[in-house]
Amino acid sequence: MLTQFRQFLLDRLVLRPTRAAVAPHTQRRSEVQLSQYSIEFFVQKNFDEAVKPDLLILKFPGTAGRAERSSPFPSDHFEDLNVEIWTWNPPGYGKSEGRARLAEIAKTAAEFCKYAEGNRGKNSVLWLMGNSLGCLPALHIASKMDKASNVGLILRNPPPLISVVKNVAKRYPLGWCINPVADSLCDPMNAILSAPHCHFPALFLQSELDTLVPPHLQDEIIEAYLGEKRTVVLEAIGHDGTLTVNHQMQVLDKLRWLWSLTKQTR
Repeated sequence: MLTQFRQFLLDRLVLRPTRAAVAPHTQRRSEVQLSQYSIEFFVQKNFDEAVKPDLLILKFPGTAGRAERSSPFPSDHFEDLNVEIWTWNPPGYGKSEGRARLAEIAKTAAEFCKYAEGNRGKNSVLWLMGNSLGCLPALHIASKMDKASNVGLILRNPPPLISVVKNVAKRYPLGWCINPVADSLCDPMNAILSAPHCHFPALFLQSELDTLVPPHLQDEIIEAYLGEKRTVVLEAIGHDGTLTVNHQMQVLDKLRWLWSLTKQTR
């Protein structure tokens, strides 16, 4: 019971779910019934033909993110490929059923990915893309996948969540009291445990001035990540900073690297 209460508190501390209507712009809304919940997701593609994509990207937003606000990145860098992006709203967000709980995010993300794999076509490459908290379900999924799969990851500001919560708590009087709550994090959302079991190539995007997930904490995950990896330091921007033209040029070079590796098993 004590562990469950601590996990409840951790959910309340970390997650920022919203259900208010958000305009999806040009994205198409869809939904899938998984074992427990109906999950909504939004689809965008850079091609019109009724064919399977060359590249399917599953996006997992951060703690306050919403699928409706998903950008076309990185499909806007692949004019020569048919790229389709699915961005989900996790349980408790938007019109996805369920409550916002860290444990439910990991479990449901794995089911969502399995559904996507069954619909992508045997010749399509799959990339898992996470922003901040969204990196954790992406890493969990990748840690459980067959090594032979044609999969890649793009992870921006991945948080070792236990350390991040404790680091924020240190700013407040008696902040140490939150330590047992942080330690109650479920294993599937613990990136430090998942990263050493990920074999796929990964591109890490690290905001240089991130104060929420400082680079030295991100480095714990990057160093633990088992697969081949590249890191782009996004100079002079914070956690949610917008990429400059210079950043985009650096990222584009690494996206080509990621595609060159993941397309090999097509």
